[in-house]
Amino acid sequence: MKNNILISFILVCTNLFGSAEDHLLLIQSSIDAGEYLIAEVNCETAISEYDANAALYFVRAQVAVKLDRLDDANKYFIKAIELDNKNENYRLEQEKLSELKDGMTNARNTFDRGRMDDAIIEYEKLSSAFANNAIVFYNLGRVYKVNEEFNLAVQNYKIAMDLNPFEEKYSLAIMAIAQEKAKAGDTEYRRQEFDSAIENYKNAIHYSPDYTTAYFKLARTYFKMKDYENARIILGQNLEVDPRQEQSEKMLGDIYRGTGESEEAIKHYNQAISINSNYHQAYYSLGATLLSNGDLENARVALNSAIQLAPDYAKAYGALGTVDQELGEIDSAINNFLQAVTLDAKSFKIHYRLASAYNLQKQYENAKKSAKDCLNIKRNYAPAYFELGISEKALGNKVAATDAFEKAKKDKNWRKSAQFELDMLSKGF
Repeated sequence: MKNNILISFILVCTNLFGSAEDHLLLIQSSIDAGEYLIAEVNCETAISEYDANAALYFVRAQVAVKLDRLDDANKYFIKAIELDNKNENYRLEQEKLSELKDGMTNARNTFDRGRMDDAIIEYEKLSSAFANNAIVFYNLGRVYKVNEEFNLAVQNYKIAMDLNPFEEKYSLAIMAIAQEKAKAGDTEYRRQEFDSAIENYKNAIHYSPDYTTAYFKLARTYFKMKDYENARIILGQNLEVDPRQEQSEKMLGDIYRGTGESEEAIKHYNQAISINSNYHQAYYSLGATLLSNGDLENARVALNSAIQLAPDYAKAYGALGTVDQELGEIDSAINNFLQAVTLDAKSFKIHYRLASAYNLQKQYENAKKSAKDCLNIKRNYAPAYFELGISEKALGNKVAATDAFEKAKKDKNWRKSAQFELDMLSKGF
């Protein structure tokens, strides 16, 4: 659409200017404004009307040089010379271009032969002689990249990009290095070499300050290390680059939830959902936070939304079962816990929750089985031992109940409750 607008504008201007000189003035004004793509289109329009005008071909060549289309530039210089073979300036510019092209060819041959240091010297000489030609700095950057001198590579790519912002490959070359650094960070992260991962992600951001994925991965690493403050800072910077990042909003919610700031967590989970209404993990985290806050009805709404979006989301069924249990809807709780363990049989917490619900329903054999299923996954889990004790007691297995409560008592959080049950057993209740 933008190109169509520019072309329409140029067509209007062409109608206003009736001579080659008028076209040259229009082209020059575009060049002076740094609008080389507009100048290029204006040149084509002018040449189509005045194809025997040497000055138009000459300025067309200059525009091509600026855009790093050196072969095209040479073709247009030669055409200008053919039309005005007495113009010394045209010849000098064409010779200068030939010098650049020959130098580039020689440096590339040196590079292809693997003589990196010599190639760097040759390109650096060219960068001094042709300081306004982006393509020289781009090729110098390529050599530095092969040499794994990434800072110098990016430095030269950025010079190329500043000189010719119209060539996409210069910015892509920078992004490619940033992505390599982020990939190296991923490798270190998987190895749990977090300091090294952080260094790589920071380098990626340094090379490409708009690289949102690197910000997120850096924040994720800090989060993994429980360095919540740095994670929060990086996520804030990431959202400044692009405010519509649901994963960053959710992670901020996770941070605030982890630090006990539930209202802030809820705000960020809701923001993540507003960005992506299909983000089932955000619905789950919102529901779990609301559950912790005792807002059971809204927790149920959020968790049902998570399940609707992801019907095989075991954690959401488990949390929804807990909501039901808190509301006294035990049959519904059991159904949700059963669905959860069907989807994720290794979730010890859901087995424990199921045991608790079965005990409330006086289904003691089922409670006993679920408690043991939990303990098979996580040995010495005090909540499961407590529920096992309750079921064994109800089934008349005093010795097994006593053993279960004794094991539950080893956890300070369950000591008081377990001791109460032991006292009751000793009294014959």
